[in-house]
Amino acid sequence: MTITNAQRVERVRTQLAGLMAERATHAEAISSVLDACETEARRDPTPDEAQRVEAAQAERKRLDAEIAVMRERFEEVERDLAEETAYQRMRSLVLPAEAAPVEQRAGGAVVTSEARTYTSESARQGVSFFRDAYTDAVHRDFEAAARLQRHQSEARVEGELSQRAVATTGLGGLVVPQYLTDLVAPVLRNGRPFANSIRRLPLPADGMSLVIPRGTTGVSADVQATQNTAVSSTDAVYQDLTVPVVTIAGQQDLSRQSLERGTGVDALVFADLVKAHAAQLDSLILNGAGTGGTPLGVLKTANINSAAAFGAAVTATNFYAKIAGQIAAVAGQGAGVDADLIVMHPRRWGWHQSLVDTAGRPLNVPGGYGIVNGQGVTTMPGWSSSGDGDGVSGAIVVGGIQGLPVITDANIPTNVGTQSEDQVLVLDTAHPLLWEDGSGIPTQFRLEQTLGGQLTVKLVVYSYIAFTAGRYPGAVGVVGGKDATAGQGLIAPTF
Repeated sequence: MTITNAQRVERVRTQLAGLMAERATHAEAISSVLDACETEARRDPTPDEAQRVEAAQAERKRLDAEIAVMRERFEEVERDLAEETAYQRMRSLVLPAEAAPVEQRAGGAVVTSEARTYTSESARQGVSFFRDAYTDAVHRDFEAAARLQRHQSEARVEGELSQRAVATTGLGGLVVPQYLTDLVAPVLRNGRPFANSIRRLPLPADGMSLVIPRGTTGVSADVQATQNTAVSSTDAVYQDLTVPVVTIAGQQDLSRQSLERGTGVDALVFADLVKAHAAQLDSLILNGAGTGGTPLGVLKTANINSAAAFGAAVTATNFYAKIAGQIAAVAGQGAGVDADLIVMHPRRWGWHQSLVDTAGRPLNVPGGYGIVNGQGVTTMPGWSSSGDGDGVSGAIVVGGIQGLPVITDANIPTNVGTQSEDQVLVLDTAHPLLWEDGSGIPTQFRLEQTLGGQLTVKLVVYSYIAFTAGRYPGAVGVVGGKDATAGQGLIAPTF
């Protein structure tokens, strides 16, 4: 479904109102404790009340930051709405013979806009975005070229075509229609679990690198030895951390017959492209070397925590201890850093589910059956998901270990070290940072006829991202990949 600027305004307005309402709840919780102290003539709150106040203050601080970002977004979409209104008014004056635009309302504002060139409705009528791209490039089809030009103009007006895409890449292609990105949003769940779980930020519109501060020395605090003597004084020291913006691309080979004579192929083709793109992005932010145009992945980042070698075949006991060690290592980085997620390869989760005690009873049991002395818990299918409703930003939780949720990611390497081990990540998801355009779905598209002799056309989608785990590398702990003796460590399990 095409989203208009008016709908964007209402959507952001609703999100902002929700954040403000949530903040008010925490502020009220703080006030209720203070009121209770005053009513009961108590100077200090009880330990339980103090804990509630501290938690509410932390949530209020977090929400203040989110509200500030959302307020800027609200001002931005309101400007876009005003510009679109002015544009449509001018268009009606310059091109009065065109079909009357559709009127839409957003609050007290009225905005007019025409139906987009490529929609689910036009697809049902046989208008194909990918076919038009092909026939324009190969057959110089005038009508296809006109539709593509009109679509690009619509994308530019809606802000879907970034300046970076126009100016700084050798790919320079078309913008994928909005209705297709809406259709494939759920695809991102399966292809990039790790990417969906960490902190995601909007990528700035311009520039090919980001510079963020990284604190290396913090300020100090200490008691004053005696009155009128110097107090502790240490200046904070920050270093610039430069994060490159990189291009992630996915491609799909398609026969000319499918493009020329296929019906309703756009959604299927684009879904395949997005799957390839999502898996590649997820793999790179996990394993990227930081060279040759790749981001520096979390597993290649210096100074992350790493557990020592198992020194033996992996068992329930030593695996559980290694996980506990990395939870402690992450928490030991300082205030505000605590592990909140475990990520492992599906084969490692399958192995963990296969563990049994000496009586043959499973150590990892479904959550609905009342766990007694279990080492882990399996989330039953359908019990857990992102819960945010957008089909993009969440990852499916398969279970839990030591109180932390577990997700599986097939992009975790399984060939680490001399024994081809897999690895397990224990991390605070707030500190690895991923910048993306929009929702993370690639929207830039290019067509290449590299296999013309085989009547094959290559379709390429691409997007821009930036990633770093280097701002707080200690927020990540890794288990596995250190053993050098056959049969030891996180080698491929047998079932």
